[in-house]
Amino acid sequence: MTDEQLNKRLHEIMSVCGHDNWRYSIPDVADLVNTWQGFGILWEFMQKHEQWENFISKQIWVSISDRKINKLSGIFTKLISLPAFAKAVVEFFEEKK
Repeated sequence: MTDEQLNKRLHEIMSVCGHDNWRYSIPDVADLVNTWQGFGILWEFMQKHEQWENFISKQIWVSISDRKINKLSGIFTKLISLPAFAKAVVEFFEEKK
């Protein structure tokens, strides 16, 4: 998936998966894959999402099983990468289909 396709999918996810009492609006041109501003928007969205605990638990498990390292350093190593975090979010929501 290209960065453009990933960005488009993230915009779709965020517009569909917002809470009724928490509408999340992002600029159509926001780059959620390659900018720190986009990372912040996506991070905040995920933290407020009702599936946050499932998402973060899955990422910790993936870090442990893939890297066989401490779970805290594993998650931060994997998710601090802007594109890696964006891909993890899309993969998480794709599994929910």
